[in-house]
Amino acid sequence: MDFLQSQTYLNSIISKRKELIMKRLTAVLILTLAALFLAVHPAIAQDSEITAGDVVDRETLKAFVLAAKAYGDKASTLPEYLNILQEFRTEGPWKQGSVYLFLFSTEGLFILHGADPSLEGQNLYDLEDVNGVKMVQELISVTAEGGGYVEYIWPDPQIEGDTGSPKVSYAIPYSALGQDFVLGAGFFPEPASTAVADQSWGQLKSQF
Repeated sequence: MDFLQSQTYLNSIISKRKELIMKRLTAVLILTLAALFLAVHPAIAQDSEITAGDVVDRETLKAFVLAAKAYGDKASTLPEYLNILQEFRTEGPWKQGSVYLFLFSTEGLFILHGADPSLEGQNLYDLEDVNGVKMVQELISVTAEGGGYVEYIWPDPQIEGDTGSPKVSYAIPYSALGQDFVLGAGFFPEPASTAVADQSWGQLKSQF
């Protein structure tokens, strides 16, 4: 290899090394800028908050209820709590299809029922489904242990004429303005039946 060939070969190596160094510097710069951007905009770095439309199983149901609690914890005054309750009643991230939130006192007095506002202000402590499950008492019981699931029969609001379908609810303890409550939501894992033990929704609601 003569001098000119050697020089050309050396220049080629130097050029390739410079190109490699520039690529690495560019990658480092991009990663640094991305880290700085996410630090300034932390919400973008996180997954979006789970909504009612994301609930498809027990785990997503639990995550949804915990997200609702975290959102409710932002309030500190009565007007703020009332505004949040209104958001929970409104079709959107906190109410979608058959998934909605409910809130009642540890004595069974309903403060919020996302599917049926007529139940609000009523004490449903002794309400039971067609199988004898006293769902309100069961939900209160699981919150005493920090939270849990309860299975019972309840009409699916998305299915016209539904007389009752298997429902799974998850509830947790929730405190606001010095009072203790039960906060929860549920979903229907199976299609609705056309009849449940010959007891219609009207008969169930007659207990209220």
